[in-house]
Amino acid sequence: MRSRILSQFDNIEGQADRHTEEAYERMSQALGYGEIDMADLAEAAYDKGSAHYQTLTDLRKQMLLGGLAGMFHQWDKTVREHLERELRHDFDGDTIEKEIWKASVTDIMKVFEQFGWPVKTLPCYAKIDAMQLIVNVYKHGKGRSLNQLVKRYGEYVCDPIRQWMPKGTTFGLDHEWLIVTDGQLEQFADAIRDFWREMPERLYLDLPTASN
Repeated sequence: MRSRILSQFDNIEGQADRHTEEAYERMSQALGYGEIDMADLAEAAYDKGSAHYQTLTDLRKQMLLGGLAGMFHQWDKTVREHLERELRHDFDGDTIEKEIWKASVTDIMKVFEQFGWPVKTLPCYAKIDAMQLIVNVYKHGKGRSLNQLVKRYGEYVCDPIRQWMPKGTTFGLDHEWLIVTDGQLEQFADAIRDFWREMPERLYLDLPTASN
């Protein structure tokens, strides 16, 4: 995804500069601009270039977050399908299907722990947990997920006034401050890969633990 999609945004500054130059050229050659001060013309062209830069920046961010959301949802569906297949060996299939697909990701992880796999202790778990919150914020905007993201993984919220506020403050938060870099996207992909690598071949239910 990085090479095929995001690479077209590798030189946003250069694209914006070219847009500025082209806008200046068009306006300077258009009828009716003969009496206009060239400094004003240059300023107008610069404004167009700045707007083009912001448009490309916003588009790049949306494509990156959209790609992250797709990656997370694919992982989420695959995890549920895997767990459903495993549990069907020992439990009623219809009941399992219903419960697995309505459960939260947190509850799904608890099922793995009941089967003896301490998934929340894995180094990759924090990234997966953060990814879920980021995707929720991307989809739904302000709310509990944004507040939790700030408190637990504040590096993904670029708050312009954070430096003057107490750590963990959630007042006045804006979901537009959500940010994920190329490097962080790669880290999330690595976390998903590590999750599957760490998963045991067989999971065994600890009945005393499950009954508690």
